[in-house]
Amino acid sequence: MVLIWWWALLAALVVVGLGAWLWLVLRRRERARLRRAGTPVAHSERLTELPVYRRLVARYRTALVGALVLVIALAGLGALLIARPGTVQVVEPPSYKRDIVLCLDVSGSMTEVDSQIVATFAELASGLDGERIGLTLFDSSSVQAFPLTDDYDFVAEQLSQYRDSFDSAGEDGRRYWTGTDLGQGASLIGDGLASCALSFDGGSESTRPKSIVLATDNYVNGAALLTLDEAGQLATDRGIRVYALNPADYSDDAVADQVAGELRTVAESTGGAYYALDGATTVGEIIQRIDDQEAGLFTGTRRLVTTDAPQAAVIVALLLAAASFVLLWRVRL
Repeated sequence: MVLIWWWALLAALVVVGLGAWLWLVLRRRERARLRRAGTPVAHSERLTELPVYRRLVARYRTALVGALVLVIALAGLGALLIARPGTVQVVEPPSYKRDIVLCLDVSGSMTEVDSQIVATFAELASGLDGERIGLTLFDSSSVQAFPLTDDYDFVAEQLSQYRDSFDSAGEDGRRYWTGTDLGQGASLIGDGLASCALSFDGGSESTRPKSIVLATDNYVNGAALLTLDEAGQLATDRGIRVYALNPADYSDDAVADQVAGELRTVAESTGGAYYALDGATTVGEIIQRIDDQEAGLFTGTRRLVTTDAPQAAVIVALLLAAASFVLLWRVRL
């Protein structure tokens, strides 16, 4: 019997303890709720009915909604920036990957002009990028001074040496045009132009634009293997344009007119041009004209270019962020 009472007492203590623990927990929760809800005030509806209070509440809610809208908009702009906004356009970049062979008649009547042409080409070569230049000399026979190359330091050095050699006319023992007088005759223009046309690698299969700058007075002295017309046809077949510079086109002599007319016809038949080197023009002007004409003939392969353009989105995002901070600060107050 005593044991039963002890168990009953123990159960009562446990129930009391649990009840006290539950009462304390509920009391703490109620106090926390009251602290969050504030202290009850009698007749508070009179305060909430005041116009000033209503305006403050409306302003608070407007600021809160505005801040929420700005934050959502800022999040949308962030997603847009992650997607990398940009512009897309199709461009045709200019192509300057040309092959140019300087083809010089080094007979006695051409020495002074060749010096000017070589000097001008040396200046132009310093501004090239990706283009290849070669130099071939001819008189009664042809000599390749240097093949097509885009080593512009080497090109400048070689052209400088040839310019000095032409200026001194071999007086100091330097004759860089040695080997051009091994044939019969002089100024064999057809053979010289044909040699220049054959100095391009790849033949007609090459996709690089090819051109020859031919400096000659076209006064042939001897029997050439190829005529000027045949050499011009060879250049045309291989897709090469010939730009002829004639320093002897300055008289009204019938023979000179015929010579100039033949050279003009051949040059223009290849798609190139003919220039008379007279007192009104300089070598530099003509070479620059040729370079501009060549550059305008070709454009590169069409490409689809995508350019990132985040500037506008970044500026708007910064403005939205600043406005959001201002509104959140106002809501906090």
